[in-house]
Amino acid sequence: MVLRYIERGTNLQIKVKMALDGEDAIYDATFYDLYDIVNETSFIVQCSKLNRDYGKLDQEAMMSVSFTRGEYIYTLSGRASGKMYTDMVVIDMIGGIEETNRRTYERDEIRVEVKVYGLPEDQIPEAKYMKPIGRPALTDMSFDISSGGLSIISNIVLKSEFDPYYLIEFALGTWDTFLLPAKLVRSSNFARSKVGKFDYGFQFIFDHMPNEKARLSKSILNKKLSYLSVEQRR
Repeated sequence: MVLRYIERGTNLQIKVKMALDGEDAIYDATFYDLYDIVNETSFIVQCSKLNRDYGKLDQEAMMSVSFTRGEYIYTLSGRASGKMYTDMVVIDMIGGIEETNRRTYERDEIRVEVKVYGLPEDQIPEAKYMKPIGRPALTDMSFDISSGGLSIISNIVLKSEFDPYYLIEFALGTWDTFLLPAKLVRSSNFARSKVGKFDYGFQFIFDHMPNEKARLSKSILNKKLSYLSVEQRR
């Protein structure tokens, strides 16, 4: 279903450019009141630190406001008005996500190098303590990533004696490296892109490492914010 309301007290992150040095600042905040996305043209967020720093902000730069609802990440953009609370006029809803029956998690087009190793099923519980051994069965760029899995479009045929279980290694930042067990849930020679012949879809297995799921969701949000910042500079 399409997101219609944002409840009061929903936690969010605000990313905005500082006027003095041009660097981006990130603030933790909350929605001050219920926000009706469809019918209202502005929303109020409560962030005392942002109010104190208001004079240091680039008044011409758009802010990006990101928050999670379940497993989804949404992004709004707007400008601050400088009232008692930060009243942001919505300019565009960048990341509206519609849930479908085919996929539990909405995937974002994030391109990073991914290494895929074969993984015996009985070693899945120990995956978080493992280090990859030997050469990867596949090394290529991700096509999209979510907190539930990722897909790769490649010209390489994926083969492993441990199929359909794999160990997936990738990084979303200098310190945001991941080594996650996964199950191959889709393998098709009808790729969605011309960059490769084969389309592989992996579902992460978090049964024995639930904290990694939350860490991955946060890293995806930070990656999206960095992409948005680059787009706003163009």
